[in-house]
Amino acid sequence: MSTDWNFVIDTIRRKKCVLFVGPQIYAGSDGTTLEEALCRALDARNPGNPLIRAYYEDDSFFLFRENKFKSRVISQLRDFFSQPFPEAETIFEKISEIPFSVVVTMTPDRLLSGIMTRKGLEHQCDFYHFGRSARPLDAPISDLPMLYNLLGWLEEDESLVLTHNDFFGYLEAVFTGGKMSLELKTELLQAKNYIFLGLPFGKWYMQLILRVLGLHNEGTEFDSISPNPSLSPPVRQMYEEQFKIQFVEENIQSFVDELHKQCSAKNLLRTSGGVPGPAQIDTLSLDSIVDFVAYAETDKALEALRNYLQPLRSKGPKMAGYHTDCILLMSRFEELEKKAQRGVTYTQEDQVERAKINYDLLALINRIREVGGPQGTAAPG
Repeated sequence: MSTDWNFVIDTIRRKKCVLFVGPQIYAGSDGTTLEEALCRALDARNPGNPLIRAYYEDDSFFLFRENKFKSRVISQLRDFFSQPFPEAETIFEKISEIPFSVVVTMTPDRLLSGIMTRKGLEHQCDFYHFGRSARPLDAPISDLPMLYNLLGWLEEDESLVLTHNDFFGYLEAVFTGGKMSLELKTELLQAKNYIFLGLPFGKWYMQLILRVLGLHNEGTEFDSISPNPSLSPPVRQMYEEQFKIQFVEENIQSFVDELHKQCSAKNLLRTSGGVPGPAQIDTLSLDSIVDFVAYAETDKALEALRNYLQPLRSKGPKMAGYHTDCILLMSRFEELEKKAQRGVTYTQEDQVERAKINYDLLALINRIREVGGPQGTAAPG
């Protein structure tokens, strides 16, 4: 089947098209898949691997020798995803300019966000954390497009889905209990067109994920499109019949090239909104806040970050959202201090909660670094 470009462009223009991107976009020029490259980088198949007991090829999940080794492997994952991915970057360069209101990624990195930030294209980022409630959005998705990591984010260890236990815990939590913002759920459910680029349709769990996202209903009022993946005839038939996915003739690169061309012809491409790049952020000020955290002066760090963000709230919805996040962290810390003064918390409980606050604070600082922003002071007083 060939692509109905008029329909695709119309749904993008009306903000009724959701893009899903998966690991196959990251395939190397020699055809090496992202999963294979990662497996090699981690030496995951080596029976003598000191951290990984088993690597399951069918679903790319791990079994660690001990739970504590998971954090070490995540550190290796960060190193792996910090390398260049030229093929993916070429595709993301064009995707960044196509005005999707929601892009859902199935890899834990922020490569697309980094490209958009560098090009000064406004957006907001969020990720699914199956162990925590959804955080407030930086701005309405109608005003600021969303890049959403469906299976967690590298900088939040506990959000990542790396093992079978992680995945089944994820399935229990997904789309329930306030783990995903209501606005994002609504955007996903009200879309009239879903485009799948590079999703691992051959993995057994893809059917479950599509089902919990509500993309399997009979009598659907939406379309699902995917460039032609490499699938066995029975698997392809199953997706066509159960999920109504149209597998079109183009491959990923040619599909994105043509979509970009079609958007350009309709004058729909995104242009820079003048968002400052990372080089313009007051790095020294943020580094000083990180130093407060390093020396266990969380109260000073929170106060400094609030002072840093206070004058920037009017600079755009992102900075206003970050200021709100900071205030919420301050509230959590203040409540913890009150409990400690009243002696109503155990020492271990207190230490765990303080560690969580510090971790969330550092994650917030990282988000601010990624976006970039006008310079401001971080003085604690």
